[in-house]
Amino acid sequence: MAMFARVTSVDLEGDIDQAIALIRDRIVPQASRLEGIVAAYWLGNRNTRRGLAVTVWESEEAMLARTSHGEQRGENGRRRKWTRLQWSTTRL
Repeated sequence: MAMFARVTSVDLEGDIDQAIALIRDRIVPQASRLEGIVAAYWLGNRNTRRGLAVTVWESEEAMLARTSHGEQRGENGRRRKWTRLQWSTTRL
């Protein structure tokens, strides 16, 4: 059975400590509950203000069901001002 991975690059545009806290406190716990997710990894560099998120999915359908059209949105539906996202996917 093939798995699929998505690599998302992130440019942090605002307060980096606030972004890290949001990822740690909200995004990681939410991601761990997503149907079809196998693993997720977040990497960041404070100096370059760039980050990577790698998510591994049990199927292409599960991965595509979680597509956010290139941007991260808050609970109120507004785009977060501190990120710009770009991703690529591959079959494993």
